[in-house]
Amino acid sequence: MRKVSDEGSSSPFIARIFMGILEFRDQLYLLSAQAEDRKRQQDRFDQAFKPVLEASQAARDAAVAGLKLLTDHISRIENGDAVRFRGNQYDILEGIDAELSQEVDKLIDQSMVAIKSGLQDMLRDLLDLDIGFLFQNDQQFAGGIADLSAAGENELADYLEVIRGTWLDSLQDLRNRHEHRGWSLNSLAYELVAQNEVQVRLPTVDGILLDQFIRQTTNRVLLFVENMLVFAMARRVQYPIFVKEIPPDRRNPVDPKRFVLAPKGLDNSPRWRITFEDGVDFVK
Repeated sequence: MRKVSDEGSSSPFIARIFMGILEFRDQLYLLSAQAEDRKRQQDRFDQAFKPVLEASQAARDAAVAGLKLLTDHISRIENGDAVRFRGNQYDILEGIDAELSQEVDKLIDQSMVAIKSGLQDMLRDLLDLDIGFLFQNDQQFAGGIADLSAAGENELADYLEVIRGTWLDSLQDLRNRHEHRGWSLNSLAYELVAQNEVQVRLPTVDGILLDQFIRQTTNRVLLFVENMLVFAMARRVQYPIFVKEIPPDRRNPVDPKRFVLAPKGLDNSPRWRITFEDGVDFVK
């Protein structure tokens, strides 16, 4: 055994992205595995999941670190600990621009590593679901969506169209600009709004205030990882079971897992359907 985090099961990341996926590995992916082949298939799953998990956690950690930098710095500016006033002028006594930019860069890079490298490979090689067209040009993407629809995968086709149009295309473009055209986060700005009172003005990323961009991007990426892995495992199962979602207000705060399995014909709960939603489950 190896320690992977200082968090426990009450963390949505641990409960859903880590333990939740591993539980469904056992309950869905390995359901039809023969006893003599179970260990090999489990190892294969774990090997494929490792880069997805590590990049997802790196993105989440960068988001948490970036938001803490902002919160602490703004607090010190507002209470005067990081400002020196000289009449109508002021000096900012600390800077976080370089460190903050590094965390945002890490968030962008690791988010794309998680979904374009780790998740895409795992879905294709392990779960027989190729979403490579999602990251390609408009014509190839349209062809991939058409193929899904022709195969009766309308639910997934609709979901991927919304994901690409809502945020994935712009995130991929942002990463390309960062890697190939030198994009970097603008510096924080400061404004004297009253005597001995300075406010921090946050930069924007593609028109979104930085703190909102950090939260929104991280939650969208992690939710996409969770949705796609659960969907891909569930679609392969031939047994009379289905995935249902636990409503947020009924999740155990000690173990806030989102999904459970239910027997068909014995549970009247609606089947979980993969649809786009926004939330702040993982980074608030």
